Amino acid sequence: MGISLVETPDPYQSVRRSLKYALLFIGWLFLSYFLFEAIAVKPVHPAQYVLVGAAHRIFYLLLLSLAERVGFDLGFLLAGGARVGLLSANARWIFASRVQGLRALVVFSLLYFFSYLLLRLDDNALLVGAVASFLAVAAVMYFTRNADWYSSIAVGSARPPEAVDKNRL
Repeated sequence: MGISLVETPDPYQSVRRSLKYALLFIGWLFLSYFLFEAIAVKPVHPAQYVLVGAAHRIFYLLLLSLAERVGFDLGFLLAGGARVGLLSANARWIFASRVQGLRALVVFSLLYFFSYLLLRLDDNALLVGAVASFLAVAAVMYFTRNADWYSSIAVGSARPPEAVDKNRL
């Protein structure tokens, strides 16, 4: 006969654990926005990336405040759902495309679902996170394989200094 004590993690431990993956997760988010930018061929202003980063930071504050009240699982669902909705709407606004908004909804929903699973894997989290990161970079390489990275820099389009209209200055 034996006794096994199972210690359930409190919301603070779960949020602290999720914060350990914050850098990886925000990297995936920025990589996703970069991929949307490359596919839509519409530049995203750096201020938009700052706002995405700010929303990510607020996610953890919202997660902690909700986890204190309703538990980590439901708190993650509510905070993650709010954030996925916000990021999807933001993608729709930035790219002025309902299709891009729906793509963002699917991608960010999968990203948050994967993040939640990663937090629950315990022993295999490092391996799964490393493989997922590798696959994410491989996917971006694949989807941007035909991108013309130099299309915005037209060769020979710069006017020589003497051709500048001095009346416009």
